[in-house]
Amino acid sequence: MSAQFSSWMRFGQPLELVLDDYERVFDGWQAGGVETIVVGRLAFAATDGTPMAMAVFDPNPAVYRDVGVEPPSAPAEKLPEKRAALHKALTEAKRRGLNIYVFCPDAGQGPGGPGHALADEKSLTARVARIRDVMEALPMVDGGILDGPELGYEIAPGHRSNIFADLPESLREKAGVLAYDYDELIAARDRFEAKLHHLHAGEIDLRADGGFLGAFELFDSDAGLAAFFAFRRALLMDYYQRQYDALQQMPRPVQIGVGSRLPCFTALNGYDLKAMAANYAFILPKLYFFHRGFDGFYGTIGRYIQTLSEWNPQLSDAHAIRVIEALLGVRLPWINSRFDLELGFPPMEFAEFVQTETRRMLAAAPPARVVPWVEAGREPHHGDPISAGDLYRYLFAAREAGLRRFLYHSHTHLSESEWAVLSHLCGEEWHSGMSGYTPPDDMPWESHAKRSGS
Repeated sequence: MSAQFSSWMRFGQPLELVLDDYERVFDGWQAGGVETIVVGRLAFAATDGTPMAMAVFDPNPAVYRDVGVEPPSAPAEKLPEKRAALHKALTEAKRRGLNIYVFCPDAGQGPGGPGHALADEKSLTARVARIRDVMEALPMVDGGILDGPELGYEIAPGHRSNIFADLPESLREKAGVLAYDYDELIAARDRFEAKLHHLHAGEIDLRADGGFLGAFELFDSDAGLAAFFAFRRALLMDYYQRQYDALQQMPRPVQIGVGSRLPCFTALNGYDLKAMAANYAFILPKLYFFHRGFDGFYGTIGRYIQTLSEWNPQLSDAHAIRVIEALLGVRLPWINSRFDLELGFPPMEFAEFVQTETRRMLAAAPPARVVPWVEAGREPHHGDPISAGDLYRYLFAAREAGLRRFLYHSHTHLSESEWAVLSHLCGEEWHSGMSGYTPPDDMPWESHAKRSGS
């Protein structure tokens, strides 16, 4: 298995958790099949223990002045010992042959413009300047992994990724530039939301299983709705194209990967995986399946069922699920009610779903450039943790579909059982009680602060 499958490992907050013992950690990771590390976010805990409070380097004002934007402020604390430890650890990682990427190298950028994040040129310039600043401050790293921005794909009111709340007035001008009428887009969006409030079982029975045109008929064959989704794709892909063009001005070659949602969500939130793969070094769809919290597949499905049922009290869960299947272009035959989500993943049917989504990723880019995020739940997504057995089964299914590598997010919350699974699939199998490296098993900030005396 190790020759065919390998992992990337994010060591996120607190960075100190790895830096305090990086040689032993790297030994364990490499034995377990880790080929790449993803570092960050690039923030240390302050001396009072406040997490993610201090930048790991001082910004270079010249980088920002060159492109006409303000640099971010220098951190109040320099923390020279921690800075030296980070440089030493990353230099050692490179000496060992590990690839190194920075997670969200665009975070902490200087002030941008007043416009929408997906349209404002100054804001984009500030993000790219920050990436350049990071790459110059850490010359041993190979590139970065970007996490957004993106458009919504959830329908639950108040959700951070709500599809009905992500086209504010500040996008009116950009809509015109992309040859769309903003008022017509908003009207179509409102009709879409209204339709989701007025669904009928008989109509679902007639149309939901009728393929693309059947689903289109379910939503009244609304040409404006087609334009609404086409605009979302045009808007997001325009942003990533402009970002890619700006990144070509970097002083040294760097590899940049971009995260997305599962392929089944991309038509809703605007990602075009094939177009992104044509420019960026890696695509990283989020192969997250946990329930509740945010970003997990089961959590999203559960919120869809709940929301559709609240909007349409006469609908059964089973009819709500058929609407979801029509919207996402998926088959979920093992889910007939919200309660079924509490029962985990039936091996055969779920494996088929995982393989289908994996093959869709691989249709966008060669296996070497597809690195989906993997996560068991818990922090920072606050979901119900999936079992080590389910983690194994869905990674095995993805591998059988052609996947060759994945990014585990993140080491800070890696349990012993999860590491046993990852190492079994990718390298030398690890067991509890073995000497050397032991995963931290969801070590909280407070524990780290107490242990380190920071």
